[in-house]
Amino acid sequence: MTTTGIILAAGKGARMRSTTPKSLHKVAGLTLVGHGIRTMRAAGIDDVIVVASQDLAESPEFKDALAFNTRPDIRLAIQAEQQGTADALNAARTAASEAGTIVVAPVDTVLVTGEIVRQMLKVHGDSDAAATVLGARVDNPAGLGRIKLGATGRPVAVVEEHEADDESLENNLVNTAWYCFDNRWIWDELDLIQAADTGEMYLPRVIEAASGIERSAIVVTADAETGLGINDRVQLANVERIMRRRINESHMKNGVTLQDPATTYIDIDVEIGRDTKIGAGTQLGTGVKIGTAVVIGPNTQIHSSEIRDGATVDGARVIDSLVGEGAIVGSNSLLRAGSELKPLSRVGNLAEIKNSVIGAGSHVSHFSYIGDATVGENVNIGAGTITCNYDGKDKHPTVIHDGASIGSSTMLIAPVTIGKLAKTGAGSVVRMDVAPGDTVAGVPAKSIKSK
Repeated sequence: MTTTGIILAAGKGARMRSTTPKSLHKVAGLTLVGHGIRTMRAAGIDDVIVVASQDLAESPEFKDALAFNTRPDIRLAIQAEQQGTADALNAARTAASEAGTIVVAPVDTVLVTGEIVRQMLKVHGDSDAAATVLGARVDNPAGLGRIKLGATGRPVAVVEEHEADDESLENNLVNTAWYCFDNRWIWDELDLIQAADTGEMYLPRVIEAASGIERSAIVVTADAETGLGINDRVQLANVERIMRRRINESHMKNGVTLQDPATTYIDIDVEIGRDTKIGAGTQLGTGVKIGTAVVIGPNTQIHSSEIRDGATVDGARVIDSLVGEGAIVGSNSLLRAGSELKPLSRVGNLAEIKNSVIGAGSHVSHFSYIGDATVGENVNIGAGTITCNYDGKDKHPTVIHDGASIGSSTMLIAPVTIGKLAKTGAGSVVRMDVAPGDTVAGVPAKSIKSK
């Protein structure tokens, strides 16, 4: 019997007070809709449908959010008008027709884990339930629907807060809005739901119907944080804090040292090897890969990059780049736009490497800018060196061959090639190619090698 996951993402999220739809706000580097898909995948659910409004479905940002998780492709269902959660689920009726069980999730309750969803599916199947709800006991249930249990411990109803009496308001067992439904049963029940005073049709109404035929079930998570949703920026920040704490604890348990977990920001889906040390204030973006025994200095920022075993990145920024084994990046330096440091290469402080390859064992000293360049092995580039790669219209390459030595404050006017073992004097302006083994100096640089 197949299982289909359905994520209800069409709501506008007015309380977020944002031009960005709620589903596209991010927690730990991943959109809320992305978290829902990720949790479904972690629970073993490959067939996922996202219910969206027409405007949301057509936005490039939403398409990008789905593309991040396509394995296999995510399917869409359109909710023409936002008339409540039951109406949102009804929008997926045709798309989910072949499923045996459906798992329904709100887009804004992202602290639910794949393990909990697996537990829900097991309870749902073992009890032959028509509807299974995930509940959580929380310290502050204000604003949340309460789950009312019967004498047998099964749920008999979900009461929305504005409809609750005093006794229900004292109940701290809240509805997370994650459900499992028997696909043969749920659709007829949706047709019977009456609109509330607000004009919306509430999906939790089906719990009472399932209870009436003694086919309701509940899983109560032991983690109160699981029940926290996101309706405004304050709740968004709170959920982010919890998510990041979970991420940090997971890495520490796997052998990573965090100097100060409270100020270390690691996004979702970051890989970090054992015995890596990460300084306070570091930010690691989604998809970053860090090897073993790496040293990440305080206040480092790494995005869309890989840092290999034994490397050091000390308070620098690395974006869309690769730092090889044993390589070093100094404080306040920037690697970007597809740059690569080969093994045992070194970049000093306050340097920038853009779209360039720095060969094995080569050094780029502080205050340098190396752009659109290919640097060979064991090259020494003195402090303040600049590859002048832009002529006002086009970018041009610089090639520096193995063993060359570039004097401090050299200006390399691209396109230009520096031959193997060649040298430039400090302060040179190099406008012409330098032959292998030659030494040039001056403005413009000329050969000074003795005949």
